[in-house]
Amino acid sequence: NRSLALGLLACILSFFLVLLVVSSCVPNRKITMLQSSRPGDKPELNANRLSSWSYETGVSAYLLNVNDLLDVKISTLTPTLYNPFNDADRTIVPGVVYGQSGALVQSQGYYIDPDGFLELPILGRVHVGGLTIEQAQDTIANVVKKYLEKPVVRLKLLNFRVSILGEVRSEGTYMAGDNTLTLLQALAMAGGADEFGDLSKVKIVRQSGDKTFVFYANLLTEDYLKSPYFFLEPNDVIVVPPLKQRSLLKYMSPNISLLATTVSLVVSILAILSIK
Repeated sequence: NRSLALGLLACILSFFLVLLVVSSCVPNRKITMLQSSRPGDKPELNANRLSSWSYETGVSAYLLNVNDLLDVKISTLTPTLYNPFNDADRTIVPGVVYGQSGALVQSQGYYIDPDGFLELPILGRVHVGGLTIEQAQDTIANVVKKYLEKPVVRLKLLNFRVSILGEVRSEGTYMAGDNTLTLLQALAMAGGADEFGDLSKVKIVRQSGDKTFVFYANLLTEDYLKSPYFFLEPNDVIVVPPLKQRSLLKYMSPNISLLATTVSLVVSILAILSIK
Protein backbone atom coordinates (compact mmCIF):
# COMPACT_ATOMS: atom_id res chain seq x y z
CA ASN A 1 0.00 0.00 0.00
CA ARG A 2 2.82 2.37 0.87
CA SER A 3 4.55 1.66 -2.44
CA LEU A 4 1.29 2.36 -4.27
CA ALA A 5 0.81 5.60 -2.35
CA LEU A 6 4.40 6.57 -3.09
CA GLY A 7 3.92 6.02 -6.81
CA LEU A 8 0.59 7.84 -6.83
CA LEU A 9 2.09 10.86 -5.03
CA ALA A 10 5.03 10.96 -7.43
CA CYS A 11 2.62 10.92 -10.39
CA ILE A 12 0.52 13.74 -8.93
CA LEU A 13 3.53 15.92 -8.22
CA SER A 14 4.96 15.24 -11.68
CA PHE A 15 1.62 16.20 -13.22
CA PHE A 16 1.59 19.54 -11.42
CA LEU A 17 5.20 20.16 -12.41
CA VAL A 18 4.40 19.58 -16.09
CA LEU A 19 1.26 21.73 -15.78
CA LEU A 20 3.35 24.56 -14.31
CA VAL A 21 5.81 24.46 -17.18
CA VAL A 22 3.13 24.26 -19.89
CA SER A 23 1.02 27.07 -18.42
CA SER A 24 4.03 29.37 -18.32
CA CYS A 25 4.71 29.08 -22.06
CA VAL A 26 4.02 32.16 -24.19
CA PRO A 27 3.15 31.46 -27.85
CA ASN A 28 5.07 33.34 -30.56
CA ARG A 29 1.91 35.08 -31.72
CA LYS A 30 1.87 37.04 -28.45
CA ILE A 31 5.39 38.41 -28.80
CA THR A 32 6.00 38.75 -32.56
CA MET A 33 5.55 42.31 -33.78
CA LEU A 34 3.68 43.32 -36.95
CA GLN A 35 2.31 39.91 -37.87
CA SER A 36 0.50 39.65 -41.17
CA SER A 37 -3.22 40.31 -40.81
CA ARG A 38 -4.10 38.80 -44.19
CA PRO A 39 -5.80 35.39 -43.94
CA GLY A 40 -3.71 32.52 -45.23
CA ASP A 41 -0.48 34.51 -45.44
CA LYS A 42 2.59 32.41 -44.74
CA PRO A 43 5.71 34.53 -44.18
CA GLU A 44 8.04 31.74 -45.33
CA LEU A 45 6.29 31.71 -48.70
CA ASN A 46 6.22 35.49 -49.11
CA ALA A 47 9.83 36.19 -48.17
CA ASN A 48 11.09 36.25 -51.77
CA ARG A 49 7.93 37.60 -53.40
CA LEU A 50 8.60 40.54 -55.70
CA SER A 51 5.40 42.37 -54.81
CA SER A 52 5.04 44.17 -51.50
CA TRP A 53 2.20 45.43 -49.32
CA SER A 54 1.74 49.10 -48.58
CA TYR A 55 -0.09 50.92 -45.80
CA GLU A 56 -1.32 54.50 -45.54
CA THR A 57 0.59 55.62 -42.47
CA GLY A 58 0.04 59.28 -43.27
CA VAL A 59 2.38 62.02 -42.06
CA SER A 60 3.00 63.56 -38.69
CA ALA A 61 0.33 66.18 -38.03
CA TYR A 62 1.91 67.71 -34.92
CA LEU A 63 1.04 71.38 -34.44
CA LEU A 64 3.55 73.65 -32.72
CA ASN A 65 2.53 74.51 -29.19
CA VAL A 66 3.36 76.91 -26.39
CA ASN A 67 6.82 76.30 -24.84
CA ASP A 68 8.08 74.30 -27.81
CA LEU A 69 11.80 75.01 -28.24
CA LEU A 70 12.86 75.52 -31.85
CA ASP A 71 16.26 75.59 -33.46
CA VAL A 72 16.10 78.09 -36.34
CA LYS A 73 18.41 77.96 -39.35
CA ILE A 74 18.20 80.40 -42.27
CA SER A 75 20.09 79.76 -45.53
CA THR A 76 20.32 82.41 -48.23
CA LEU A 77 22.09 83.51 -51.42
CA THR A 78 22.83 86.85 -49.82
CA PRO A 79 26.61 87.27 -49.26
CA THR A 80 27.75 86.83 -45.67
CA LEU A 81 28.82 90.46 -45.48
CA TYR A 82 25.23 91.63 -45.97
CA ASN A 83 23.56 88.98 -43.81
CA PRO A 84 22.36 90.79 -40.65
CA PHE A 85 21.91 87.51 -38.74
CA ASN A 86 25.70 87.05 -38.62
CA ASP A 87 25.88 89.77 -35.98
CA ALA A 88 22.42 89.31 -34.45
CA ASP A 89 22.67 85.58 -33.72
CA ARG A 90 25.18 83.29 -35.40
CA THR A 91 23.22 80.19 -34.37
CA ILE A 92 20.64 81.10 -36.99
CA VAL A 93 23.19 80.91 -39.81
CA PRO A 94 23.95 77.33 -40.96
CA GLY A 95 27.58 76.31 -40.86
CA VAL A 96 28.77 79.22 -38.72
CA VAL A 97 30.84 78.15 -35.73
CA TYR A 98 29.33 79.19 -32.41
CA GLY A 99 31.14 81.74 -30.28
CA GLN A 100 33.42 83.45 -32.83
CA SER A 101 32.15 86.99 -32.59
CA GLY A 102 28.98 88.94 -32.31
CA ALA A 103 26.40 89.10 -29.53
CA LEU A 104 24.47 85.83 -29.26
CA VAL A 105 20.91 86.42 -28.20
CA GLN A 106 20.21 82.80 -27.30
CA SER A 107 22.42 79.76 -27.73
CA GLN A 108 19.83 76.98 -27.52
CA GLY A 109 16.94 77.86 -29.76
CA TYR A 110 13.80 79.91 -29.27
CA TYR A 111 10.71 79.18 -27.20
CA ILE A 112 7.18 79.74 -28.44
CA ASP A 113 5.60 82.19 -26.00
CA PRO A 114 2.11 81.81 -24.44
CA ASP A 115 0.60 83.75 -27.36
CA GLY A 116 2.12 81.43 -29.96
CA PHE A 117 4.90 83.78 -31.11
CA LEU A 118 8.63 83.30 -31.67
CA GLU A 119 10.75 86.31 -30.75
CA LEU A 120 13.53 86.30 -33.36
CA PRO A 121 16.39 88.76 -33.89
CA ILE A 122 15.86 91.22 -36.75
CA LEU A 123 12.46 89.64 -37.57
CA GLY A 124 10.74 90.37 -34.28
CA ARG A 125 7.67 88.40 -33.27
CA VAL A 126 6.48 85.75 -35.72
CA HIS A 127 3.34 83.74 -35.01
CA VAL A 128 3.88 79.98 -35.44
CA GLY A 129 1.62 78.47 -32.76
CA GLY A 130 -0.86 75.97 -34.16
CA LEU A 131 1.17 75.49 -37.37
CA THR A 132 2.98 72.41 -38.59
CA ILE A 133 6.78 72.55 -38.88
CA GLU A 134 6.48 73.02 -42.66
CA GLN A 135 3.92 75.82 -42.33
CA ALA A 136 6.04 77.58 -39.71
CA GLN A 137 9.10 77.37 -41.99
CA ASP A 138 7.15 78.99 -44.83
CA THR A 139 5.77 81.68 -42.52
CA ILE A 140 9.22 82.67 -41.25
CA ALA A 141 10.68 82.50 -44.78
CA ASN A 142 8.08 85.02 -45.99
CA VAL A 143 9.23 87.48 -43.30
CA VAL A 144 12.93 86.83 -43.99
CA LYS A 145 12.42 87.74 -47.67
CA LYS A 146 12.39 91.39 -46.60
CA TYR A 147 16.05 91.10 -45.63
CA LEU A 148 17.61 88.22 -47.58
CA GLU A 149 17.56 86.84 -51.11
CA LYS A 150 15.74 83.54 -51.64
CA PRO A 151 15.88 82.41 -48.01
CA VAL A 152 15.33 78.82 -46.91
CA VAL A 153 14.24 78.27 -43.30
CA ARG A 154 14.68 75.02 -41.43
CA LEU A 155 13.20 74.41 -37.98
CA LYS A 156 13.95 71.60 -35.57
CA LEU A 157 12.17 70.73 -32.33
CA LEU A 158 14.77 70.69 -29.56
CA ASN A 159 12.40 69.52 -26.83
CA PHE A 160 10.91 66.49 -28.62
CA ARG A 161 11.21 63.95 -25.83
CA VAL A 162 9.19 60.88 -24.92
CA SER A 163 9.17 58.78 -21.75
CA ILE A 164 9.05 54.99 -22.02
CA LEU A 165 8.02 52.90 -19.04
CA GLY A 166 7.01 49.35 -18.20
CA GLU A 167 8.26 46.11 -19.69
CA VAL A 168 11.10 47.46 -21.83
CA ARG A 169 14.85 46.84 -21.70
CA SER A 170 15.70 50.35 -20.55
CA GLU A 171 13.10 52.70 -19.09
CA GLY A 172 13.76 56.41 -19.41
CA THR A 173 13.14 59.67 -21.20
CA TYR A 174 14.55 59.89 -24.72
CA MET A 175 15.13 62.77 -27.11
CA ALA A 176 14.08 62.44 -30.74
CA GLY A 177 16.79 63.19 -33.27
CA ASP A 178 14.31 64.64 -35.75
CA ASN A 179 10.97 66.42 -35.96
CA THR A 180 9.11 63.11 -36.23
CA LEU A 181 9.23 59.96 -34.16
CA THR A 182 7.19 56.77 -34.48
CA LEU A 183 6.17 54.47 -31.65
CA LEU A 184 8.31 51.70 -33.14
CA GLN A 185 11.36 53.96 -33.19
CA ALA A 186 10.74 55.03 -29.60
CA LEU A 187 10.57 51.42 -28.41
CA ALA A 188 13.80 50.69 -30.27
CA MET A 189 15.47 53.55 -28.39
CA ALA A 190 14.46 51.83 -25.14
CA GLY A 191 15.93 48.53 -26.31
CA GLY A 192 12.56 47.09 -27.29
CA ALA A 193 10.00 45.28 -25.16
CA ASP A 194 11.41 42.59 -22.89
CA GLU A 195 10.13 39.01 -22.71
CA PHE A 196 7.35 40.05 -20.32
CA GLY A 197 5.96 42.92 -22.43
CA ASP A 198 2.40 42.79 -23.77
CA LEU A 199 2.64 44.37 -27.23
CA SER A 200 -1.10 44.06 -27.84
CA LYS A 201 -1.97 46.84 -25.39
CA VAL A 202 0.81 49.43 -25.53
CA LYS A 203 -0.45 52.59 -23.86
CA ILE A 204 0.21 56.13 -25.14
CA VAL A 205 -0.48 58.91 -22.63
CA ARG A 206 -0.74 62.36 -24.23
CA GLN A 207 -1.51 65.71 -22.64
CA SER A 208 -3.32 68.39 -24.60
CA GLY A 209 -4.17 71.60 -22.81
CA ASP A 210 -5.86 70.78 -19.52
CA LYS A 211 -6.78 67.23 -20.62
CA THR A 212 -4.83 63.99 -20.69
CA PHE A 213 -5.72 61.35 -23.26
CA VAL A 214 -4.89 57.65 -23.22
CA PHE A 215 -4.62 55.68 -26.47
CA TYR A 216 -3.89 51.99 -27.02
CA ALA A 217 -1.86 50.45 -29.82
CA ASN A 218 -1.65 46.80 -30.85
CA LEU A 219 1.84 46.22 -32.25
CA LEU A 220 1.30 42.54 -32.94
CA THR A 221 -0.37 43.03 -36.33
CA GLU A 222 0.47 44.98 -39.47
CA ASP A 223 -2.81 46.84 -39.08
CA TYR A 224 -0.99 49.06 -36.59
CA LEU A 225 0.79 50.68 -39.55
CA LYS A 226 -2.56 52.34 -40.40
CA SER A 227 -3.08 53.53 -36.82
CA PRO A 228 -3.58 57.25 -36.09
CA TYR A 229 -1.03 56.73 -33.30
CA PHE A 230 1.77 55.65 -35.62
CA PHE A 231 3.55 58.96 -34.98
CA LEU A 232 4.27 60.26 -31.49
CA GLU A 233 4.12 63.82 -30.22
CA PRO A 234 6.48 65.65 -27.85
CA ASN A 235 6.07 64.67 -24.18
CA ASP A 236 4.15 61.47 -24.94
CA VAL A 237 4.48 58.76 -22.30
CA ILE A 238 4.66 55.16 -23.55
CA VAL A 239 3.72 52.34 -21.17
CA VAL A 240 4.29 48.69 -22.11
CA PRO A 241 2.17 46.54 -19.75
CA PRO A 242 3.20 43.05 -18.60
CA LEU A 243 1.86 39.79 -19.97
CA LYS A 244 -0.48 37.83 -17.73
CA GLN A 245 2.19 35.13 -17.48
CA ARG A 246 4.77 37.62 -16.14
CA SER A 247 4.57 36.60 -12.49
CA LEU A 248 4.80 32.92 -13.36
CA LEU A 249 7.60 33.44 -15.88
CA LYS A 250 9.63 35.66 -13.60
CA TYR A 251 9.50 33.30 -10.66
CA MET A 252 9.25 30.00 -12.56
CA SER A 253 12.85 28.89 -12.03
CA PRO A 254 12.86 29.30 -8.23
CA ASN A 255 9.35 27.80 -8.06
CA ILE A 256 10.42 24.75 -10.06
CA SER A 257 13.52 24.34 -7.88
CA LEU A 258 11.40 24.56 -4.74
CA LEU A 259 8.85 22.09 -6.13
CA ALA A 260 11.56 19.65 -7.23
CA THR A 261 13.19 19.82 -3.79
CA THR A 262 9.84 19.22 -2.11
CA VAL A 263 9.07 16.25 -4.39
CA SER A 264 12.47 14.71 -3.69
CA LEU A 265 12.05 15.19 0.05
CA VAL A 266 8.55 13.68 0.14
CA VAL A 267 9.57 10.73 -2.05
CA SER A 268 12.61 10.09 0.15
CA ILE A 269 10.52 10.13 3.33
CA LEU A 270 7.91 7.79 1.85
CA ALA A 271 10.64 5.47 0.59
CA ILE A 272 12.15 5.24 4.08
CA LEU A 273 8.75 4.60 5.61
CA SER A 274 7.99 1.90 3.06
CA ILE A 275 11.21 0.07 3.96
CA LYS A 276 10.28 0.00 7.63
